[in-house]
Amino acid sequence: MSSAHDVSADVVSLTARRSYRADYKGLACAQVRAGRERLGLGHDEFAEYLSGLLGRKIPAQLAKRWEQSNIPPGDVLLASNGQMPSRSLLETVPPAFPAGALAGPWVTCYQFDHGGKPHHHADIAVITAETGSRIRAVNHPPEPHSEGRARPFRNEISATLAGRHLVGEWVNTSDTRYYGSVQLAVHSGEAVMEGIYAGVGSDVEVSEGDWKWVRLEVPPGADLAGITLRDPVALYELVMSRSCNDAPLTLDDVRED
Repeated sequence: MSSAHDVSADVVSLTARRSYRADYKGLACAQVRAGRERLGLGHDEFAEYLSGLLGRKIPAQLAKRWEQSNIPPGDVLLASNGQMPSRSLLETVPPAFPAGALAGPWVTCYQFDHGGKPHHHADIAVITAETGSRIRAVNHPPEPHSEGRARPFRNEISATLAGRHLVGEWVNTSDTRYYGSVQLAVHSGEAVMEGIYAGVGSDVEVSEGDWKWVRLEVPPGADLAGITLRDPVALYELVMSRSCNDAPLTLDDVRED
């Protein structure tokens, strides 16, 4: 009977080779590189992709060093090790400008069907850039105005900037029956956006309409939660009449006297 200290001729005991050290750093770097190559991304694109996935800014040079010499953090390693969502087709279309140029408050208006008749909606949506091509927007506070409804539409939007178009999806958080898609063209100067939305009309119907956004100038320290918006019909007419050559709207333009 062989002892526990016997070593088979066919097996190499690492404990018998005291000088052996596994290249854990090299293995981790290789996993990051393999993740980038699997997605078909360059270093700049991969850094932007990781930024959106992990919720923090990842410089391209740092992402590159994680492939070559620096030990990647655990969340980066997990994300690179096959635990990334598949890449959106829109992410192959580069933005014409950084999504951060759209950050801030916007007055937005559209029509919707209510009781078989067209009604008007108006709100102030605040855009936040998540990456160089991804944005999120929330349209409260202040409380939106949806004509004819006791509970106005509170919307949250997630979209990708491809070229000069924002393409994304929206969800009504005040009544989760409603959700849909949105596509907005961004005019030169990044102060006016207009396009279309589509959404749930019923279980078997799709509603659609025009949606226009105009940038809003807000003084530093202004409290959006403390204002009341004007009548949505008046705001709809105001917003629809604006061109990309007009100055941004002000709080005096949109709040109730």
